[in-house]
Amino acid sequence: MLELTEIRPKVGVLDTEYQRLLGYPKNHSMQGRARELADGARHWYAENGRPWFYARQISELEWAGGKLRIGGTEFSSRRLHNRFAEAPAESVVLVAVSAGPECEEQAQRLWRESKPDEYFFLEIFGSAVVENLITIASGRICAWAEQRGLGVLPHFSPGYSGWDISDQAKLWNLIRPNGARHPGCRLDVLESGMLRPKKSQLAVFGLTKHLEKARSLARLIPCENCSLPECRYRRVPYRHAPPQTEDVRALLSSAVEKMG
Repeated sequence: MLELTEIRPKVGVLDTEYQRLLGYPKNHSMQGRARELADGARHWYAENGRPWFYARQISELEWAGGKLRIGGTEFSSRRLHNRFAEAPAESVVLVAVSAGPECEEQAQRLWRESKPDEYFFLEIFGSAVVENLITIASGRICAWAEQRGLGVLPHFSPGYSGWDISDQAKLWNLIRPNGARHPGCRLDVLESGMLRPKKSQLAVFGLTKHLEKARSLARLIPCENCSLPECRYRRVPYRHAPPQTEDVRALLSSAVEKMG
């Protein structure tokens, strides 16, 4: 059974991914003030951020009869149910990642100091860190699965289209019993389903023995939304970013309104 805990893994946010979240067009080259702000956020996080991720395999998976149960807990996502049925999946790896509370606390401090530009770039960098942590965790899972003749399905999270965010609490209750209680893995789920620290994400990766069947269905190949560079397990090129659980566009609109 797979179980991983990594405290302060080496974060490698690609410029292209950071710029995408900032709203710049593809192949844009940041210069001047924007470059200074982006580098400042990256440097601050490298010195002060405390990222972590935790992954735990659960073999108890049921997706028959239109119901999806993981570890005996029923979940509402019909879309995830159908994905597991198509693969078909035989177990799952549950993942929790977080950029840590420091990023959020510093961003709020910058806002109180009337530094909206610095606030915005650090907020977005925190979102990029969360994406990168999911990518790192995916790489670890793929390496483990490859040695066991298993295929890894693309991750899916509460808050994505087709999975209500209210299921976050149930998912976290399945993830946290063991290694996620590590002192460095601080995470709370609010009644709304939102996570604290907010720069965090919960995800589910399906595992299947039916590799050829999964590869024949393009949407079941995780590589297309995985930006891990030089990955030895890559099947197809990285084509598009994964869905967002945090609405970065809303954050941008909010920041613009505040600056106005």
